[in-house]
Amino acid sequence: MIKFPKSISAYNLKDWMNSGDEKLTIIDVREKIELEIASFPNTDIHIPMSKLTIENISKEIYKFKDTKIVVLCHMGIRSYNFCTFLLDNNIIDEVWNLEEGIDGWSKYIDPTITRY
Repeated sequence: MIKFPKSISAYNLKDWMNSGDEKLTIIDVREKIELEIASFPNTDIHIPMSKLTIENISKEIYKFKDTKIVVLCHMGIRSYNFCTFLLDNNIIDEVWNLEEGIDGWSKYIDPTITRY
C-alpha cells in the first residue's frame, strides 16, 4: 500500500501548535544557510536534505515516535520529498508536510520572518 504525506496549511499548523492538544515535532529540512536567513520559531529537529540517510533519520525520528510530525522547508517541495522518504522506508506511518513551507508561514502567519 502506497502512503502519502498529509498536507497542512500554515493556518492549520498555527492552530494545532496553539491548541496544545497533541505533541508535535517540527522537522526543518532546509540547509544551515537558509536557517540563518529565516528560522522557524518552533523547530525540534534540523536535518538538512543534503544529509539525508536512513541511519541518521531513524535515530532522530525514533525519539519523537509518539508525536505528530510536521516537516517544513522553503516552499514545501523538499519537505514533501522528505515525508515520502520517511513513509517509503517505514520509518513512520503518518507525517504532515507544511504547504508552502517557511515562505507560506511568513506570508500568512509571521511577516517578521524574512522571505527569500
